Amino acid sequence: MKIKRVRVENFCCLHKVDIAFEEITCFIGPTGVGKSTVLRALDWFFNGERSVSLSTDDVHSAADGERISVEVEFDGLTAHDRDALGRYAPEGAETVSIWRTWEAGDDKITGKGLAYAPFEDIRREEGAMAKRRAYNALSQGDPSLGLPSVGNEKALIAAMDSWERDHRDLLTESEVEDTHLFGFAGQSVLAKLIDFVFISADLRAYEEADDRKASALGRILDHAVDRTEANEQLGAIEETAHQARLDVHETVYGPKLTDLSTALSQEVARFTTGRQVVVTPMVQTPRPSKMSFRVSIMDGAAETSVYRQGHGFQRALIIAALKLLAERRRPEAGTRTLCLAVEEPELFQHPPQARTFADVLRGLVASSPGGRTQVMYATHNPVFIEPRSYHEIRRLSRDGSEEHPVTQVWQISESELIQALPVELVSERSIKRQAGIKCAGALAEGFFAQAVVLVEGDTDGAILIGCAEREQLSLGARGVVVISVGGKDNIALCRAILGALGVPSHVVFDGDAGKEERSRQGIQKDDDRVKKESEIEKQTKHDAALNANLLGYLGASRSLWPTTETTAAHTVFEDNLETFLADTWSAWGTRKNELIASGDGFPAKNAATYREAARTAAGDPPFVLQALLENIKTMVK
Repeated sequence: MKIKRVRVENFCCLHKVDIAFEEITCFIGPTGVGKSTVLRALDWFFNGERSVSLSTDDVHSAADGERISVEVEFDGLTAHDRDALGRYAPEGAETVSIWRTWEAGDDKITGKGLAYAPFEDIRREEGAMAKRRAYNALSQGDPSLGLPSVGNEKALIAAMDSWERDHRDLLTESEVEDTHLFGFAGQSVLAKLIDFVFISADLRAYEEADDRKASALGRILDHAVDRTEANEQLGAIEETAHQARLDVHETVYGPKLTDLSTALSQEVARFTTGRQVVVTPMVQTPRPSKMSFRVSIMDGAAETSVYRQGHGFQRALIIAALKLLAERRRPEAGTRTLCLAVEEPELFQHPPQARTFADVLRGLVASSPGGRTQVMYATHNPVFIEPRSYHEIRRLSRDGSEEHPVTQVWQISESELIQALPVELVSERSIKRQAGIKCAGALAEGFFAQAVVLVEGDTDGAILIGCAEREQLSLGARGVVVISVGGKDNIALCRAILGALGVPSHVVFDGDAGKEERSRQGIQKDDDRVKKESEIEKQTKHDAALNANLLGYLGASRSLWPTTETTAAHTVFEDNLETFLADTWSAWGTRKNELIASGDGFPAKNAATYREAARTAAGDPPFVLQALLENIKTMVK
């Protein structure tokens, strides 16, 4: 059983959000939009007041009343899950929905399942006597139901559950209030199916190293080590020791206390009759011993506590604990799904360690027996974005236009991406082959940006950044990232992914008007001349069609060979950026050659050289480049 979808209402900064979950779900977005709040909402759903203590301060400002709700829809139900959930997951049901609500201090658990409507009225009665009266009234009023006589509330509930299992055809879907799903009645049905572990950014590793039920170490030991045999042996030792203590008391104090009891009884008999006084030794029964463990750190020759280690080591210890928690599960514990929720997994980690942790988290899911591990995390680091898995990203943003800011969740699946792009521009086959490997990898940093400028190659981006620097315009400070997509063919696909995730983009590309002539000039007079000319004609037709289709996708007039222009959505150069600069800003080419001649630049197409030339060339950049920068500023206002 796994989390399929989560709906959160009025929980802290989340007014109403509906989020689909994958085996790995990556939450990204600016600070304060609610990434971690989603994880904390789930922590409250699964672990209740022991993890999050709610108050009216936690209710969203736009809420109508004081009601907080977290609903979780599960899928992937196994036979074991169905047996444990009973009427919540009847045969034929692909999913099960359970929600937890808090309203003015009243915490309730509700599930959607099949039930016999008259029984629901009985279950809602307050107190055992009221339930029994309602049950007896129903049984006497309709003898055809064949309800058995019951003597207590437990038997009454069992009788109704049994009857419902035998009369599926008479059940209807209803919202059923219950408590035993989360263990309020000591049974904890849901905890037997889902083990939700939340690692917050402020978690102190030395506390997680304590052998407690809710700690990381305690959970690892529960999954990896069977304490039953040791506890049984310790229990036997305690029982033997207790009996030995009784024997000591009887031997040492028995005769004396017998005499004392007789003497007291005789004295009491002077005042009343029919009663005896008995004095016996009282032996304190010790609490049963249970197997527990301690974690310490050997730092060279010194053994120290986890508390005395640095933040980086403590975070690394938590990472190691999570890895073992997923890997060291005993077969009988494997019926539970392990949900790992990590806030800022990159915290206190050097880049190589962060990459290792990213690999570890993905490896936990890939190697999980029976696929019973689910991972979710909120991060600000692109290394946790898997290029092939853009569909796992949930990008959160906030709409600040209203009095009460609302969090919005952006996501895109492969099928949605296919529908969003015109087939003449990007084929379904190209999307399936390239969206993850060629595009999402380059876009990883862009997913975290306020806006993105998409360029064909590194040198185009370098010139643009150099022009911005000469105007003391910090694109990074404005949340703008310039990304090379590796060619004009990839622009539409990258723009579609960014748009689906709520990131605006400006496209810069070449019209390639002079490309055919340059290609023909490069043909040598040899036997392959005819073949090469055919290839050039084919490429020219492709370039012209791509120009028209890309402009149409961007909302501009479809032109096979566009002229140089810049708009709010795109900038196009009639041929290419280098040709444009040669015609309109010769000082740039002069400065580039000076850098190469002095040894401060590199020949051929070098991004660093192009950037420095744009930053330090004499004169002002062409109007089109200045207008392009203004369009970028407007995009992030």
